[in-house]
Amino acid sequence: MTIVFFAFSDEDRSAVNIYIARIANGDTSAIGDLYRLAGGRLLSVAQGIMRNKYNAEDVLHDSFIKIVRYAKQFRAGTNGYAWVCKIVKNTALNKLKSEHLRRAENIDDIFGLSDGKDFYENHACSMDIKRAMLSLQPKERLVIWLKYYNEMTVREIAADTGIKKTTVQDLIKRAELKLRNMLE
Repeated sequence: MTIVFFAFSDEDRSAVNIYIARIANGDTSAIGDLYRLAGGRLLSVAQGIMRNKYNAEDVLHDSFIKIVRYAKQFRAGTNGYAWVCKIVKNTALNKLKSEHLRRAENIDDIFGLSDGKDFYENHACSMDIKRAMLSLQPKERLVIWLKYYNEMTVREIAADTGIKKTTVQDLIKRAELKLRNMLE
C-alpha cells in the first residue's frame, strides 16, 4: 500500500511559484488561479488551527490579502506552497491571539481536510491511514504532518517547533517506520 500525504506535485509547486510571481507583478487573475489550485488545502490548514469553519474562511480571506501584499517579498526559487501555508498559519495564530481563543493542540482531524473534498469517502484505504496516524505519538504525528502535508524540510520543522533537528529526523524516521509496518 502506498501512503500519500496530500503532497503537491512538482508541477503544482512550480505553478504556485508562478502565480506568486504573477501576483507580485500585478496580475490579479493569478489570485484566482492560486486559490483554485491551493485554496482547499490552505483552508484545511486554517481550519486545523481555528477549529471552526467560519473563522477558518476569514483567516483564508485575510491570508490572501497578505499574499497579495507581500508577494513582492517572496524569494523566487523557494517553496511557494510552504510560504503561503506559513502565511495562513501565522494569520490563524494571530487571529487566535487577538480573539483570545484557546488553540486546540489536537491535529488528529486535520488529515481528512486536504482539498475541500471528504478524503475518507474518496479513498478506500483512508481509514487505515487515519488509524495508523492516530496510533503515532503526538510529536510523531506533528512532524509527519509538517513534513508531508506542509512540505516542510527537517530544518524548517525544527525551527517551527523548537525541537532539535536531529530529534526531528529521529521522530520522522520512527514515525515513517511505524506507518510502513502498520500499513503493509
